Amino acid sequence: MKGGSSKLEWIGGSGEPSPAPFARARLDNGVRVLIRPNSAVPVVAVDCWIEVGALHETDEHAGISHFLEHMFFKGTRRYPLGAMDRLVKQMGGYNNAATSMEYTHYYIVAPAEHAWNAADLLADHLADPALPADELERERVVVKEEIRRKDDSPQGRLYTALSEAVYGDSDYAREVLGTPESLDRIDTEVMRDWWRSNYAGDRIVVAIAGDVEADQALAEVEARFGGLAAGPPAPEPPEPPPVVPRQVDVRMEVAQGYLAWGFTVPGREDLDSLCALEVGATILGDGETSRLHRRLIDELRLVTEIGAWTYGLDRTGLLGVSGVCGPDRREAVESEIAGTLEAALRHGVSLEEVRRAQTILAADFAYDNETNAALTGTLGEFETLYGAAEAYRDVLRGIEAVTPDRVMEALVQWTVPDRAVRAWVGPDGA
Repeated sequence: MKGGSSKLEWIGGSGEPSPAPFARARLDNGVRVLIRPNSAVPVVAVDCWIEVGALHETDEHAGISHFLEHMFFKGTRRYPLGAMDRLVKQMGGYNNAATSMEYTHYYIVAPAEHAWNAADLLADHLADPALPADELERERVVVKEEIRRKDDSPQGRLYTALSEAVYGDSDYAREVLGTPESLDRIDTEVMRDWWRSNYAGDRIVVAIAGDVEADQALAEVEARFGGLAAGPPAPEPPEPPPVVPRQVDVRMEVAQGYLAWGFTVPGREDLDSLCALEVGATILGDGETSRLHRRLIDELRLVTEIGAWTYGLDRTGLLGVSGVCGPDRREAVESEIAGTLEAALRHGVSLEEVRRAQTILAADFAYDNETNAALTGTLGEFETLYGAAEAYRDVLRGIEAVTPDRVMEALVQWTVPDRAVRAWVGPDGA
C-alpha cells in the first residue's frame, strides 16, 4: 500500500444537507477518493467514475465508451468470465454501470461486510480487463440491438432528431451508443487502446458511502486502487457549434405525435444562468402546478404529456419542452407552447411560482440522496463533472438565491420562441 500523501479532508458538517459530511483524498496516482460514512443501514455502495464518454470519442469509433462498459464485466486474469456477477449475488448485492456524454461509471452495492470485496472486484476490472474477442463479438450484437430498440422508440427517435437539429454533425450530436458502422470498426486492439488511454488515475473517482469508518476505507481503497496507472486528466471539451433555428420531422409507425422544442443555453460554466433556467423550467413544465400542464392539459386537454426540462454539459446545455399529442393537434399545441413562453417573457414569473419551484428542486435533491447508492452518485457525478464534489452546495445556494427578475432575464435571453429548434415524430403519411 502506498502511503504518506493521502490524507482525508473533511467537507461539510452534520447540519448540512446530505451528502455532507464527507471526506476527500487523492492517491499518489491521481485517483480521487470520496467517503461518506453512513451507519443508518449496514450497506455500502462503491462507485467508480471515469472521465470519459461519447464527447471524447471520434466519429470513427463512436460508441466505444459504452461498448467498453459492456466489456468491463467480462472478467480479468484474477476473476474469470462471469465471476463478478456471481460473486456480487453471493454477497447479497447488485452491480450496474452507465455511460453518458461525459462519463462512465461502475458500481456495486453490497452488505457492509463485503464492502472491500466489492472494491477489489471493481479495482481489478478497471486495472486488468480481459476483453476476450468472442465476448466482444457477442456484446457488439447486444449493443446493436440497443440501437435498434432506441430507433424503434418514438421518444428515442425524437431526442436523436432534436440533438442532431441542435448540434448538427459536431461532437455534441454524437450518440452514446454509437452506430452499427462505428461499432463494426472496434476490435479488441482498438478497445484496449481506448481503455489504456482513458482509464488512468487522474480521470478516476472512487466514491464510497455506507457503514464504513473513513480512515479504514481510505486504507482499503488505497490498497486496491493505488496501483492503477497514472495518467493525464481529461482533455478540454470542444467548442459547441453555433445553433440555427430549424425543424426536423420524422415519420414512423406511431399513433400519437411526439414533439420537442430545444433552446441552447449555457452549460455548467455559467452556474448563475443554469440555476435561473432550472427554476424557470420547473415553473414552466414540472408537475401539475406548472404553467404548461395547467394550460395544455387541465384547461385545453390538447396533450397527454407535457413538460419542460434542462440538460447540461460543461460548455453548453438545453432547455427543452416536450409533449405527446394527437397528430392533428400539433399546430395548436405548438401555438400554446409559444404563447406560454411569450407570457413568461413579457410578464415574468411570480414570487410564489419561484418559491414553489425552489421547494420542488430542494425536495428532489433530498429525495435523490436517501440511499448510499444515491450518495455515491451525487458525490461522484459532481466530482467528475464540476471538479469538486462539494459543488452541489453552489447549485443549491444558486437555486435558493434565484429571484423572479433573474428568471425573467434568463428566459428572455435564452428562450425566445423564434429561436427554438423543433423536432417532431409523427405517424407515416400524417
